[in-house]
Amino acid sequence: MLKGAFIGDPGARCLTPAAFNGKDLAISAFFRPGAPGKRQAFPDRAKEYLNLKSLFETEMQLDFAAISLPPVESAGAIKLALERGLHVVCEPPFCLSSAEFEKLRAAAERAERTIFPLQPWEHSASWLALDKAITRGLAGKINFAEVQALVPGPPPEEGAAGALGWQAFSMLLGMVRRPPTAIEARLEKGTAAFHAHFGTADGFVHIARGAHAPRLRAAAAGDNGRLEIDGKLLRLDIRDLPTETVELRFELAPGACHPEWLAAELSDFRKEITGELPRGAGLRNARYCVKLLRNASYSAAVRSAAVPL
Repeated sequence: MLKGAFIGDPGARCLTPAAFNGKDLAISAFFRPGAPGKRQAFPDRAKEYLNLKSLFETEMQLDFAAISLPPVESAGAIKLALERGLHVVCEPPFCLSSAEFEKLRAAAERAERTIFPLQPWEHSASWLALDKAITRGLAGKINFAEVQALVPGPPPEEGAAGALGWQAFSMLLGMVRRPPTAIEARLEKGTAAFHAHFGTADGFVHIARGAHAPRLRAAAAGDNGRLEIDGKLLRLDIRDLPTETVELRFELAPGACHPEWLAAELSDFRKEITGELPRGAGLRNARYCVKLLRNASYSAAVRSAAVPL
């Protein structure tokens, strides 16, 4: 069993202490910024600390840190954990610039440890089916992809994109499967729109807060057809084949984090720690997600001009 420290608010995001079942990964210490003394959701055996320094100096038998902090705070905590020789599983976005990302990645390489940003939607039946269809080449060479995320409620302080921007860009990268070359963006408090250039392919993202119901739609098209996931529906429109719509068990909603998806992500994190998966596998799209989010902000500030990456 690998022991870890939980750093952050256990109810603010996807990652929670309850996700660590105590068989393979267990939380033995925690630091909750701004709310000392509140133990709900933490195991009874876990020891609480009032700051990160005392936690890392006292707990000498830790294997990993689970970090659930806003991006502005996350990078510093990750760096400190890596310097203490810990592997890190964290909520994205976990840093604010490409330079910051490269420093963290270099620190992980020096320490021979892994940074694993959570992307639980990749274990949903909807995404697995779409990913498999693209891998099989059913749509041919992808030249167009789009993601639309509609979310009820007011926008967070960081604007409409936030963590949903990371999810949308990661999904675009997973569909197009080539590096982005430029980004155009329009950012408002309740909406965000992006056009990512991928050489001979285009990717579009639309995120809106204040919707009447959550909805996530992702589509990819190529020279042989079109593939789409819309909630729990998978649509296939392939050359020389009848159009098909498949209804899956669970809906893939924006930011959704079913317990089984999270469990599968944490299993992959453990496999990176033990060497069953190559170290850094969880970072495969992270560099471009960071770069797209950072340069999207710059594009929006210069009247949505295309910003080379």
